[in-house]
Amino acid sequence: MKFNLLFFIRLLLRHMALLIIVPIFLAALVFQLTKNEPKIFNSKARVYTGIASGSTIELNKTKLDFRATNTAYDNLLNLIKARTTIESVALKLFAQHIVLDSADTRVISPTKFSELQQLVPQEVKDLVVKDNVQKTYENLLTYKNRNHTNFLYELINKEHPDYSIESIRGRISVRRILSSDFVDIEFESEDPAICQNTLLILADIFVKLNAEIKVNQTDAVVKYFEGQLAGSTQDLRKAEDDLLAFNQTHNIINYYEQTKYIASEKEHFELEYQKIHIKHYAAKAVIETLEAKLAAHQKRVLNSEQMVGLRNELGNVNFEISMKSLNLESDSIKKVQHAKDLIDLTKRANEIKTQLSSEVDQMYSLDYDEKSVASTTILADWLANTIEFEGTKAQLKVMDQKRQEFKKLYQVFAPLGATMKRLERKIDIAEREYLSLLHSLGLAKLRQQNVELKSNLKLIEVPFFPINPKASKRMMLVFIAGMAGFIMVAFTILILEFLDGNINTAQRAKEKIGLEVSSIFPVINYKSKKMDYSYLKNKAVNAISRNIMLNQFKKEGQEGPVVNMFFSTQEGEGKTFICDHLISKLCELDYKTLHITYDPEDFRLPKETYRCLQYTISDQLYKIAGMHEFDPEGLIEDYNTYDFVILEIPGIIRNPFPVKLASTMDFTFLITRANRSWSVADMNSLRLFNEATTGPEPSIILNGVKVLEMETVIGDLPKNRSLIRLFIKKVVQFRFFTKKSVT
Repeated sequence: MKFNLLFFIRLLLRHMALLIIVPIFLAALVFQLTKNEPKIFNSKARVYTGIASGSTIELNKTKLDFRATNTAYDNLLNLIKARTTIESVALKLFAQHIVLDSADTRVISPTKFSELQQLVPQEVKDLVVKDNVQKTYENLLTYKNRNHTNFLYELINKEHPDYSIESIRGRISVRRILSSDFVDIEFESEDPAICQNTLLILADIFVKLNAEIKVNQTDAVVKYFEGQLAGSTQDLRKAEDDLLAFNQTHNIINYYEQTKYIASEKEHFELEYQKIHIKHYAAKAVIETLEAKLAAHQKRVLNSEQMVGLRNELGNVNFEISMKSLNLESDSIKKVQHAKDLIDLTKRANEIKTQLSSEVDQMYSLDYDEKSVASTTILADWLANTIEFEGTKAQLKVMDQKRQEFKKLYQVFAPLGATMKRLERKIDIAEREYLSLLHSLGLAKLRQQNVELKSNLKLIEVPFFPINPKASKRMMLVFIAGMAGFIMVAFTILILEFLDGNINTAQRAKEKIGLEVSSIFPVINYKSKKMDYSYLKNKAVNAISRNIMLNQFKKEGQEGPVVNMFFSTQEGEGKTFICDHLISKLCELDYKTLHITYDPEDFRLPKETYRCLQYTISDQLYKIAGMHEFDPEGLIEDYNTYDFVILEIPGIIRNPFPVKLASTMDFTFLITRANRSWSVADMNSLRLFNEATTGPEPSIILNGVKVLEMETVIGDLPKNRSLIRLFIKKVVQFRFFTKKSVT
């Protein structure tokens, strides 16, 4: 039989009663159990989050981060269903109910209020602050946190339908509306007031929690940067104070300008020093040259004490003038005093120069009178160079002192520069750190403002008070129970069919037994009026008798009847039943048949065509080598007068069989029932039978097959079918264009 759609339909139809009774029973059971199902009310709140497209004060942040957005929504949805959130909702809802003196349908129904009053112990009722839900909530929270064995702790952690955490969480439905900024929160309850108030409390709590979490995160960052900035400000101020103290200690106004000025002055001083140095030694050389040209008495006059004294005095006066000229005083009084001193010193220098000139002129007059030689030019040059020599000498002396002062100044300013560099570098580092922290603090405050802006969730749709309950799912549950029952039974039937180890079909008989199937015989049920069983029986008997008669034609040219052995491995396989119908058909066709059997049943067939020999089952069967041995009394004179001999032997597992006679059989038939399995004992007994006999290989006659299996032999079964059934059969077999005739 092919496992097609028609096969499955027929398989289910055979168990139609079970497929109807079980679903109806389950549906009725669910219908009965849900008879007192309470009404469920539903309310909804819609919250605008602004996470995806809300405004922001971060001007450079224009790109939407989908991963961050999804994470933010996941955090929000998890926050709504968090244990802490639901616990606060449960306690506030309980506080809202317990403060009432009587039932208020806007808060709790009378039935629920009555149940609550009976449930709550007096010690919890004593915690109530009349007309103050918040204070009552605080008292209840303190009471709940005392230990884990008190009434409130057990109430919210066990299975109370209105106040337990798991019950509230199980009735909350949270979902984001597509990819928008809106989140819908739905809640179900048997009490419409509780349904609405639970949502109101939940929305209030989770909005505040969300704001606190976001703001606390940014507050911690802002406080951190503020603390770091305060420390950095102190470090920067200390570094600046150190530099200020350093400048005050060393009288530094602007170190770099001062050092630049000192270097410039030193350069100019050195140039001036070189000029004066050159003038000094040039004057000295000229004086020596001029003195070499003078006479001895002139040299004596020039080197006299008076001349030397004047020259020394002139040098001292010039030294004082140079000192006064180069000395820079910041005090205005001293500057005025120095100016007066310079005037006096200049007058004195001019007087000395006049005296020197007078002495030189006197020496010139004397010398002219005595020798009449003109030496005016030499003496004049000597006087001029002497004055210049004395002047540069004083200047060099002063400038040497100034040179030492510059050297000392350089010695002072050189290490000050390195120290100032360190102080300035310290200030620079402190300033950079300060600016960096200031920038980070600005970003943190910007982020804080942005988070505060985004964490400001808004309740767009306030939870409504539900009037109509949700549509009951009772009929759906009844339908599901019925469908589940049908599917369960159908699945069980199919599983049992596929796991069935019985032979059942001719194909499985061939696969399990290993022999060819010559004929099949159906189960006959004469009580059923839907099927023409007489027709089926006749067709099955015709098929078996046709095989017997075909075997006769194969034996043409040989003398004697066609001897057919019918055997089985076990008893009760239907050998006598098959032989009865077969012999009846042969006799009906006027074939003379000899039936050798151990069964005493009388077939009541006409004696002209039928003869029966009965034998007794014993171990003597092993020794029988010919058919005449079944007739020890010689009742049959000539076996050749019979067309067919039907030899029926008992089950070979428990009974002996004629081994020698089996080898002389023309044909042997193994009769087995279809509604049993083929066991190892059957296989072993058949193998021993084949080994013990050298006759032809047996073929199978499968007895008791299901009626549907007969379609493999006769085609469509003889049933009265309506046009609808015929159409359905064609559809399930996909035979849309099948015709009954050529035209």
